[in-house]
Amino acid sequence: MKIINQEGFQGSSMIRIAKEADLCPATIYLYFENKDDMIKKLYIHLKSKKGNSYFKPDFDLSPSKGTFRTIWLNHYQYIMDNPEEYNFLENFSNSPLIEQIDKEDNYDYCPVFETLFEESKATKLIQSLENDIIYSLLFAPISQMVKKSNSLGKTLSTNDLIQIFEASWKAVSQ
Repeated sequence: MKIINQEGFQGSSMIRIAKEADLCPATIYLYFENKDDMIKKLYIHLKSKKGNSYFKPDFDLSPSKGTFRTIWLNHYQYIMDNPEEYNFLENFSNSPLIEQIDKEDNYDYCPVFETLFEESKATKLIQSLENDIIYSLLFAPISQMVKKSNSLGKTLSTNDLIQIFEASWKAVSQ
């Protein structure tokens, strides 16, 4: 991930990755068919890790604004705690490599979202939009604002976070 984040998908080589990991390149090929296979599996692993970080074991998943706020704040915390992982996920998602991910792998990384979205639509808590649209309207604004604040060397205030969540919530709620 470190090499790919520094040098890009095309600029990174298995030799450089192996060197950074202090491994023989042949060792990597025991676990991965090629670089694309390795990158794809890394993406799936990190996407699952990110999705699962949103939900704690004792988390109440009842459809409510509070549930969505907690998940949203956990998303923000994931970005702040895992900037390299998040950078990799963003770069992969915006590259042609995303087309290599099977739909099953891409959308089932965290089935809890699908269930929560469907239950929330059924109770008319949120609009009847495609789940990808709901996800984008909720999480893209905070992701963008974190990128902007990081580039300016600033941190988002509690008031900023409240305003961003409320605007995101208005976009999806009934």
